[in-house]
Amino acid sequence: MIGYSGAFKQLPDINVLDSIMSNSKQEIENKYTDLIPKYTSLGKNVSEALGIFLKEAGISYLTISFRVKEVESFLEKIDRKNYTDPFIDIEDICGTRIICFYQSDVERICEIVNREFDIKESQDKEDLLKSDQFGYRSHHLIGQIKNSWLKTPNYKNLKNLKIEFQVRTILMHAWAEIEHKLAYKQKIHIPPHLERKLFRISAKLEESDEQFEEIKAESIAYRNSLIKNAEVEGGHFPIDTKLDLDSLQAFLDFYFSDRSGNIDTTRDLLNELLKDQISIKDIIEGLEKVKPHLKEIEIETFPKRKITKPQDGWAQVGIVRAILDLTNDKYFEARIKEERIPDFVVVRDKEWRSKLNTV
Repeated sequence: MIGYSGAFKQLPDINVLDSIMSNSKQEIENKYTDLIPKYTSLGKNVSEALGIFLKEAGISYLTISFRVKEVESFLEKIDRKNYTDPFIDIEDICGTRIICFYQSDVERICEIVNREFDIKESQDKEDLLKSDQFGYRSHHLIGQIKNSWLKTPNYKNLKNLKIEFQVRTILMHAWAEIEHKLAYKQKIHIPPHLERKLFRISAKLEESDEQFEEIKAESIAYRNSLIKNAEVEGGHFPIDTKLDLDSLQAFLDFYFSDRSGNIDTTRDLLNELLKDQISIKDIIEGLEKVKPHLKEIEIETFPKRKITKPQDGWAQVGIVRAILDLTNDKYFEARIKEERIPDFVVVRDKEWRSKLNTV
């Protein structure tokens, strides 16, 4: 990937470039070299925008990256494809790639790209495969930034530049990278004795993508069933529920749905609870004990914040830690010993523990 070079000189738009039919190779190379900073700026800014869009949509992803074709690659493609107007014909001079975790996220990301950019072409490479074929899977879109973006400083010099979007899962990406490394671009390139093995690998990766999607769906369904059962039981989460990542997240969503949550921090909390042998029952009993004082304690914990709604204070994991600090000796002592708790919180908790024990 060509690095971002910061400021760059004003360059002519692609659509005013003269036809290159009679141009020399050197002239083409010079024109392309002059355009590289523009395409680099396009890739950098679009990639950053995509990161913002995905975060707003709550879509986790592995990476968002971009690349601009090297001069040699650009010239090679002209020769290979016999292009007469490469600045128009070559649509992947700049390419951005989004690698996500689940197939359903590919669809959601493509919807965002279609909504936020001016998309000219869209193709799901999997649609090119017959029912008995396996191979390269990825969603490709070709587009440009919308005219409304051209008013902003980052985009005002990027009119008419095309960019390719590639959206794929981790397993789709793994296949594409290995296939590229093996250099089998077409089926006729594959030695007959290796063809079946390659197709089997591709099929396994495709099946694994589907199974990960199923696991994700079952995980969400399990959490929802725990919450629904608790609601049916009069608003009481079963105290004998076995602790795992899904049951703990369901517990947090049931009691603290109005607070921010994050599955990564939930996992950190789970590790603490398992290590200190803390159960759902312990948390619920602690909550009942401190519930009348939680708001006051929270205000003391965040003296510089104006807490008008739950999101202003503790997150889901934070409130559980506060509850256990105040009601569970083993957990509180372990947190102090392992320096998992700030000194000012220790002082506050000791004062409140004394108050609660005299109530």
